[in-house]
Amino acid sequence: MKSFQFIILAVFIVLAVAGVIVFAGLGGIGGKSNKIGTVIIWGTVPRQVMDSVFASIRESRDDFGTVSYLEKNPATFERELVEALAAGRGPDLFLLSQDRILEHGDKVLKIPYANLSERDFIDHYISEGELYLTGEGILGLPFTIDPLVMYWNRRIFADAGIARPPEFWDLFFELSQRITRRNDTNTILRATVPLGEYVNVPNAKETLSALMLQAGSKIVEVESDGRITSALGAGDASQIPPAEASLRFYTEFADPTKIDYSWNRALPVAREAFAAGDLAVYFGFASELPVIRAANPNLDFDVALLPQIRDAQNKTTFGAMTALAISRGTTNAGGAFLTAMALSDAAALASLSEVTVLPPVLRSLLSVPPREPYRNTFYQSALISRGWLDPSPEKTEGIFRAMIENTTSGKSRLRDAVSDAEQELENLLRGR
Repeated sequence: MKSFQFIILAVFIVLAVAGVIVFAGLGGIGGKSNKIGTVIIWGTVPRQVMDSVFASIRESRDDFGTVSYLEKNPATFERELVEALAAGRGPDLFLLSQDRILEHGDKVLKIPYANLSERDFIDHYISEGELYLTGEGILGLPFTIDPLVMYWNRRIFADAGIARPPEFWDLFFELSQRITRRNDTNTILRATVPLGEYVNVPNAKETLSALMLQAGSKIVEVESDGRITSALGAGDASQIPPAEASLRFYTEFADPTKIDYSWNRALPVAREAFAAGDLAVYFGFASELPVIRAANPNLDFDVALLPQIRDAQNKTTFGAMTALAISRGTTNAGGAFLTAMALSDAAALASLSEVTVLPPVLRSLLSVPPREPYRNTFYQSALISRGWLDPSPEKTEGIFRAMIENTTSGKSRLRDAVSDAEQELENLLRGR
């Protein structure tokens, strides 16, 4: 028994020493060397964008020439990353999106708080970045944020005698009655808001998530013991749960018996309808701005904050975020850390924002209002962006789709649709 205990103790000592080596004198995160060395980064950001960011860094660093970036296809990125890491030929750094934190968290070398304190991280980056904080360290340094915003057609609003876009969700009840055009057979000729369906609403899951987060639902919750559980059904027993209230509002506009009926699955895809001038508002990400412009250069539209719940204490929108994560399989942890720090500092992120439409993730950069009106909206949206720990984006897409379509089709009552979704989400979290 003593021999067995000695062996176990020896194994733990070896592992501890190995951990110290990774982070200490042999070029690890805590090492004394300030040279980057060879670092390979994988991500889905366009190569020309990263080249521009790299160029801005090389103006002040002479050791960034050995850093290389491989642009990956978003459709195959996750599979390629998992396979490469399993085979021991993965990158040193990779872009970890907020909806892959639970899926890839075990493949990441956490940055110790001794290298970057939790206080400094919180002061440095926007609030959504806190999704990357754990009890043991930091999973990644925030790099991009793509907030959900509202695109609105100024010509349609002007025709209806409306000067400003809606600031609150409840205004859509009246707006839909004033803007939506239907013929004698109740066929929608011009729609107000693409809510109520899933199949032809590109960002249905994210829009419903934003509604839930605004209403007070956490969607998932981290317990005191570290367990992550579904919180879709959580809420005050005396009131309708926030998730249920959000689903009720979302599906309201797809009911043909309602006077605010504005959307159905037979209509074109929402972004295409908006670009064609047949839809008054479209809920899309900041990154979709160039796509909408290219689809119809003559479209008279503008951008506004995502509508909010009236009298809510805090403003919230959904944000798609990425962070620079150090691969657990890297042989150059110190260089990867220095590279991540260089890519997430003010100069690099200012350059990134300059060559894209995306707002920066740094609070210091967001404190300086940009000249362009749409960028100002994106900046404000970045500050109020939130997200949630998604166990599997593909599978939760199915859960949200079922929750929406089972309600609009009448297959399930609102409460049952949310309850079923909560159970499915809980099963995913337990099985991860």
